[in-house]
Amino acid sequence: MLESANFSRRLSENIRRIISKFPEEVQEFFWEMISADRSEQTIANYAYDFALFFDYLKIRNKNIYQVDPFTIKRFFRFIENGYERTVQIKISKQDPTTGEYVEEWIERKHFRENSRSGKQRKRASLRSLFRFLVKTHVLERDPMEEYEDSTLRSRSRQRVPVFLTREEALRLIEAIPAYHAKKKHKSWLEERDLAMILMLLNTGMRVSELINLNLNSIQSDGETLRVIIIGKGGKERMLKLNNKAVQALQAYLAVRPTPADPKHQDALFLNKNFGRISRKAVSEMVKKYVRVAKLPPKSASISPHKLRHTLATLLLANGENLRVVQEILGHSSIQTTQIYTHVINSEKDQALDRLEQMI
Repeated sequence: MLESANFSRRLSENIRRIISKFPEEVQEFFWEMISADRSEQTIANYAYDFALFFDYLKIRNKNIYQVDPFTIKRFFRFIENGYERTVQIKISKQDPTTGEYVEEWIERKHFRENSRSGKQRKRASLRSLFRFLVKTHVLERDPMEEYEDSTLRSRSRQRVPVFLTREEALRLIEAIPAYHAKKKHKSWLEERDLAMILMLLNTGMRVSELINLNLNSIQSDGETLRVIIIGKGGKERMLKLNNKAVQALQAYLAVRPTPADPKHQDALFLNKNFGRISRKAVSEMVKKYVRVAKLPPKSASISPHKLRHTLATLLLANGENLRVVQEILGHSSIQTTQIYTHVINSEKDQALDRLEQMI
């Protein structure tokens, strides 16, 4: 197996360490993904899914050549109701004798719920892997294909996206200064959080797109500021920032710390340790202000992605063209955007139902 240091430097060290433990035939799959210019987040998702699968094979004393449909069936049953994931984290520790700081990797375990979308992603990941292994003549038959042919399909059901109403979105925004007003010392994190929330609400960008923004992602066009977003598949789109988002962003940039580490100096949004902010940190930040805003139960599960749903719903409710919304969100297919029209229709139905109580 390849050492993590020899794998693509484009990936984070943590992901390189995960991939380096896979069989070389599987590592080739990731080299192909890198050559195809797939995003780091997509590659990371595959790495996490494969790590879960290969950990299971290790428990069963099996290798990739011994995988059959029954093995795959047992794997999905094994993780059906959730699973424990082992993650490696690099920490810096001070040597008590020399006083020098040394870096070391530690393992931490945490339990993950296996959501419906999570199950679908893991199936898609393994489907892609085994197709690749058959295509490259590593395997003669695709066990994933045989497994899916013999498995009862679960009924497909289209879930209505969870989103905030306009009033709820305003309460979320107002929760940021309200939370920081209780702090003894003013922090630059208030400006950062307000800028991030407004960027998510007013552009509908994905959280992966937000955390990957750099300082030069913000471009000036006269008096107009635009943000350049690199979406799925490396597709680029440019969106105008409205006045509220611009003011919040400029206030943040005025107090943004300068990272000491050169690799984080270009990052637009920083964490409290002055490194590029992570998906988890953004998610925790949103959850915190949802609690402060005391939003109703249906909004309690609001995540950064739900703010994307919120923008789409508000735009369509305001009568915007479906194609325009598709371009703003960066959807490759308009069918993906159309799910939000069902939300609008549902809102109309509820309004007519309420009318029944009045006439």
